[in-house]
Amino acid sequence: MKFEKLTELIDERITGEWGQEADFSGVNVIRTTNFTNDGKLDLSNVVKRNIEKKKIEKKSLKKGDIIIEKSGGGPTQPVGRVVYFDVESDGIFLCNNFTTILRPKLNLVNSKYLLYQMLYLHKSGRSKRYQNKTTGIHNLNLEKYLQEKIALPPLPDQLHIANILSKAENLIAQRKESIRLLDEFLKSTFFEMFGDPVRNEKGWVINTLDSVLDGIDNGWSPVCLNKPRNNEFEWAILKLGSVSYRRFNPDENKLLDQNIKINKELVPKKGDLLFSRKNTYGLVGASAYIFEDYDKLLLPDTIFKIKYQSDKVSGLFLCFLFNDLKFRNLIQSLASGTAGSMPNISKKKLSKLKIFLPPISLQTQFAQIVQRTEALRSQYQQSLQELENLYGSLSQKAFRGELRVNA
Repeated sequence: MKFEKLTELIDERITGEWGQEADFSGVNVIRTTNFTNDGKLDLSNVVKRNIEKKKIEKKSLKKGDIIIEKSGGGPTQPVGRVVYFDVESDGIFLCNNFTTILRPKLNLVNSKYLLYQMLYLHKSGRSKRYQNKTTGIHNLNLEKYLQEKIALPPLPDQLHIANILSKAENLIAQRKESIRLLDEFLKSTFFEMFGDPVRNEKGWVINTLDSVLDGIDNGWSPVCLNKPRNNEFEWAILKLGSVSYRRFNPDENKLLDQNIKINKELVPKKGDLLFSRKNTYGLVGASAYIFEDYDKLLLPDTIFKIKYQSDKVSGLFLCFLFNDLKFRNLIQSLASGTAGSMPNISKKKLSKLKIFLPPISLQTQFAQIVQRTEALRSQYQQSLQELENLYGSLSQKAFRGELRVNA
């Protein structure tokens, strides 16, 4: 298999322009905010700028161009993202001065194949070695970066490999969209069945939360190691980020001393409703319903376990109620704290929260819809993981020159 430096595959390098603020005219200028992490452009917020005519003629993007981020990035995301320009539009597009256009030599390399190779360089962390940091901004040493070598099979093979990766990419996008639509379905179903939880236009009974609770349990705050557990057989304590809006992530945890005395009442179980009481990461008031038992995980003191009376209220109903955008804002207004401390919600304030209470039979009907939908979502999520693993494996093989094309 032949390997070639990126620089040998680039016909032109075109620096970006920023120009002047536009009035009613101007040309479209792509910024790094228009980059996604999967090589595609998001043009929902493209700005218009006034740029000199001669620069427009020289620097306009063409279909098949690759745009590379040369300034940006951050602590968890190296600079060097790349996107493919395939916009079907009569409009004129340039890119800004934080980016560079790389125009491939089409007699040597398929532009989509080159994009996938460069995507792999970034996602695998290879581009990180070419970044430097000045005044808080990460910059890419483009000259050194372009010395990277990639596998270069014959052009027909490149096209075939690019098509394989593109199909896998499209399947991933379709699966993500299916998951998003399931989430939207549940939100709209809640609204259709129960109405707006703040306006209560359906006139449901209003009561305080404690009228349907057996109590609110605190978590625990032991000394722990600053690393996650290695396997499910080790005891660990959950981090606040394990509870986001309607979602529970057991992988967000910190390892405990395995000899510490454990209170097993603090292990999350199927049917539990967890509630984030602190304002770290802006998650105050987030809640998640637990769909399965988890062994050897403990709740921290930043997360409440809400002990609801199942004959009066459904845990899934409460979860969706708490995570409704308007109602969530109401919950977050309960958070308070002294000067210099992190705002949090007390048990007392939470227990006196006023909620509407539709008939338990209707809540149960909604909970059954949620459980069926979540089972389907779980299948989709597993399929998505398998597709992403397949895409990663194919990308790795393509980069190493190991992805074979049938004759």
